[in-house]
Amino acid sequence: MTRYPTRLWLLARAIRGDSRANAAVEFALAAPILIALGFGAFDYGSAYVEGVRLSGAARAGAQQALYDVRNWQDEDLIERSALEEYAGRPLTQSEMSTMSVSASSLAFCACQAGADLDCSAICPDGSSPGRFVRVSLSRSVPLTLPYPWENSGSTPVAGEAVVRVR
Repeated sequence: MTRYPTRLWLLARAIRGDSRANAAVEFALAAPILIALGFGAFDYGSAYVEGVRLSGAARAGAQQALYDVRNWQDEDLIERSALEEYAGRPLTQSEMSTMSVSASSLAFCACQAGADLDCSAICPDGSSPGRFVRVSLSRSVPLTLPYPWENSGSTPVAGEAVVRVR
């Protein structure tokens, strides 16, 4: 008994012999993965750049304490300097309160062993404590795609700087 090929069999044979169809199927399987990797690289690359920008602004805020040593404990001035560096221009008080970036600063004294203490106190080794300023900036960067490990649709980014004031 002679078997006549069915249409499906003829179609499968035609596709098997056509390399363009193989390339189309491989592209259809690989394209979503490549697109997801591209968006991931963009999202987390943007978050990295934002972290560098926040670190630079925190460093500028901490340097304010070095420029004006008499006001090294003025946390409002230091935070303002950091936020203005982040924005790239002078800011009003209302603009500072509506920014998506939060800034905090801390002026403290510490000994070489790392113990925080009052600035008028004496360290256990008899030396005077060092004066330090720590500035932290943080922001939530929105993501393009909803990643399974990021429930909020954004990723937190922070920058910090610490300087010793002499």
